[in-house]
Amino acid sequence: MIKTAIVVCPGAETPEAGLLGVRVAGLPLVTRVLLTAQQAGVGRFVVVASGPQQGVLRPQIEEDHRLQGRVRWIDACEPPPTSADSLLLLPSVVLEAGALRRWLERDAGGGWLVATEGATGPLIVPAPHLPACIKAAQEGLSGLAGLLAKLGGRGEVIHIPWDGAPQRPIRSAGDVPGVEGAMLEALGSPDDGPILDRFVNRRLSGWLTRRLVRCRVSPNQITAASLFTGLLGAWLLGREGALASLAGLLLFQLSVVLDHSDGELARLTFRFSRLGKWLDNFSDHAVGLAVIACVAWRVAAEGGAGRVALLGILAAVGVTGSFLVVFWWTVAREGRTAPAGVGGRRGLASMANRDGFCLALWAAVLLGRPIWFLWVLALGSNAYWLAWLLIYGYPGKKDGQGTCAGRGVV
Repeated sequence: MIKTAIVVCPGAETPEAGLLGVRVAGLPLVTRVLLTAQQAGVGRFVVVASGPQQGVLRPQIEEDHRLQGRVRWIDACEPPPTSADSLLLLPSVVLEAGALRRWLERDAGGGWLVATEGATGPLIVPAPHLPACIKAAQEGLSGLAGLLAKLGGRGEVIHIPWDGAPQRPIRSAGDVPGVEGAMLEALGSPDDGPILDRFVNRRLSGWLTRRLVRCRVSPNQITAASLFTGLLGAWLLGREGALASLAGLLLFQLSVVLDHSDGELARLTFRFSRLGKWLDNFSDHAVGLAVIACVAWRVAAEGGAGRVALLGILAAVGVTGSFLVVFWWTVAREGRTAPAGVGGRRGLASMANRDGFCLALWAAVLLGRPIWFLWVLALGSNAYWLAWLLIYGYPGKKDGQGTCAGRGVV
């Protein structure tokens, strides 16, 4: 596995030189490329930059605690500080960390200079080629492309296909909005709902996230805002009156949008954490339970308190059971909501989102029949988690053959 990433800043005479101060999705370009390599599993970093460039870039990088003490700075005229294969990166090419990690894992070694097809993105460079590659990289994208063409003609380059989000070269500041938009679009989750998440929530959260990345706000602060907004919306849904109902629905939906935005912000700025994941999931569930409780309170005020209380309890049990089994699988199976190859995966796993909850809430409240919402959840959510356990079992530990100790099979 590659242990050192070398980031080469373009020379002052190149078109890309003026991009070093540009921020993409809230991070300076050099900081972004270093954090991307870090997330891909690289632990040591070298930045090749002139004296004036170092004066500009050092404060940007040293203020980021994730990179403190990990970056070595050298001038272009200094020899490369490594005798092993290194990952060479240009700050003007934005990469997705997961795709970079997969690409690095496919390198079999052997002393070849390794590139991707049709791009001048990451290179795996043996020590003998490092001086020439660094010199070419200082000439920017065109310089590196020229060197690769020359070495490829002599049979000294092999290509490993790039799998995942495309590489996004930035040649001018005008490219930044398009690159940010593509990055946000790639953050959509396979667990998103097909209606509200796709056509409403993700579009609004993307618009919001592009503005939040320019602010000094953390993903956990957005999670807290989502929780507060959702609880306020739930309280309004428990009150009589069309205006209170509409305000409650809008605030609840805003809470869902903020819930998407905190995850987008975390991934764009590499500020995700296990604590953030738990806060995010359990705050979502708290909002859902608050909505059920407030709607049940509102319906009970109209009569039949005993029956409504039972419906509310069944709905809460169903929502909690669904949340726990899906979250259990997500944590135990490293983010996969269901084991691959199990019958019914598309049907059940595709429903592991809040589209059904939101649509039932909106329809029932707007039609003036909030008790229908409780019925839908009392029946549907309990059927869901029971069906999940019947089909997938529970996520036990893997055995030596890669199967699961529970009834679910990988």
